[in-house]
Formats: sequence, C-alpha cells, structure tokens
Amino acid sequence: MDKLMPAVGGVIGLWAASKIVPVMYHWDLIPGVASPAYWERANKIKYNYYTEGIVYSPYDTGDPIREMPPECAGKMMLRQKGGGWKLQSEM
Repeated sequence: MDKLMPAVGGVIGLWAASKIVPVMYHWDLIPGVASPAYWERANKIKYNYYTEGIVYSPYDTGDPIREMPPECAGKMMLRQKGGGWKLQSEM
C-alpha cells in the first residue's frame, strides 16, 4: 500500500494536469508562454497612436475604442512645472 498510493496520486496528478494545462495555455496563464491567439492579437496592435493619448476600456471586445467617450473629456491629470497636478479642464 505504501508504494501503490503515491503511484495512484501521480497518475491522478498527470490526468488533472492534462486537463488543466491546455486551458491555462489558451488563457495565457503560464508565465513566459504565449498562445497563438496572443500573437494574433499582438500583431494587430497599432503603435502609432502614442500622440493621441490612451482611451481605456476595461473589456476587450475585439474592436478597440478609437474615440474618447464624452464623459471622459477634460479629465486628464497634468503635472505642473512647479509641482502639483491639475485637471486638463482647469488649464
């Protein structure tokens, strides 16, 4: 029994890993490993928008937001030369 139970535990662990690791791979949960879907999305990133600011969306819907929502206009925090911060609408 002392030699059988570790072997049974190892087999159960391998079976569980065979079910969990593919899901982790597709969800990009393994550090340093990227799925083909990750590289497909990474190739669609446009890096020429750096002068237009960042429009944040908490959800990845596949089509990025290209215009700032009206409720966000003028809310950017700007650092002042003399120190401190002001809203863009206060400038």
